[in-house]
Amino acid sequence: MEVYFYHPDFAKYTEAQILALEDDWRYFATGPKVWIIQTYIRLKKAGYPVTAISQPPKSGVVVLHYEQFTTFWNSAPSTRRIVTVVVRADRVESKFSDFEILQNQHFADENKFFFIPHWPQPNIIQRNSARGSTIKKIAFKGFLSNLNPILESDEWKQFLAHRNIEWIADGQQWDSLDARYDLINWNDYSETDLVVALRQDLSCNYADKPASKLINGWTAQVPCILGPELAYQELKKSDMDYIEVNDLKALMVAVDHLIDNPDVYHQMISNGAARAKDFSVDSIVERWAKLLFERIIPQVSGPLSKLYYSLSIGERSKLKKLTGNSRA
Repeated sequence: MEVYFYHPDFAKYTEAQILALEDDWRYFATGPKVWIIQTYIRLKKAGYPVTAISQPPKSGVVVLHYEQFTTFWNSAPSTRRIVTVVVRADRVESKFSDFEILQNQHFADENKFFFIPHWPQPNIIQRNSARGSTIKKIAFKGFLSNLNPILESDEWKQFLAHRNIEWIADGQQWDSLDARYDLINWNDYSETDLVVALRQDLSCNYADKPASKLINGWTAQVPCILGPELAYQELKKSDMDYIEVNDLKALMVAVDHLIDNPDVYHQMISNGAARAKDFSVDSIVERWAKLLFERIIPQVSGPLSKLYYSLSIGERSKLKKLTGNSRA
């Protein structure tokens, strides 16, 4: 059974140009490009038999992003014999997917819903180790719409000024037509001493979000101070992984703690470097390959499964509803 990755952008490029996109990390600033195009490139370069498409195939396993499911369905002459693997990202459950990829473990059941970590930021430039234990630059790297207001408050600015620390909000508005992705430097941690990432609502655990800020921090060898998000908590094994805070006072205490305890700061760097190995590109390629080729394809290749997938996506959805079974 063939495995396809669907994204409309694939129509714009030759195969060689698609694979060359890996060198342009700014291209991967939005979810569908990260999850679909980057995953295709990584698997293809690793030698796995995957195909890039911009139009629905007649049959096969199709990996696509939730955001593009409607376009895919509307452009398909028939959805019979098509098995959909939908990347949910931070959307809700898809009523019509056969399988879903989740970006944290919260809703995973290893039956229909599977957790695969978000790719680390491509081409990360690690912190310059010559900076030692100094904390002179603190950065947020991400979409500015996710930035908590306390990180723009006068109290936070004064706190940093008294310690001669520079605050860098490295991002753009994700929903803006004027977003300047050419201005972001999400891969460059060379002069970043500390990552702070606090979303808008610190009372929310954001069960739909990935642990990207933490994994990127580990990879870049930069300690992180983060909000109380479920994706981070799932990965936490020790206090050296990151510092969790839920208000401005706790944030300031955490920064001072790392300034006053350079040994802890260095332990967090060493620990992060070790933890990052489990979320390397190679390890995530292996997880994708095992899921697609060792789990999903065998599962959908049996006689009963073939009969089930001979139905259209809409017919499958009705059957699931009638039987009350997410896997009819």
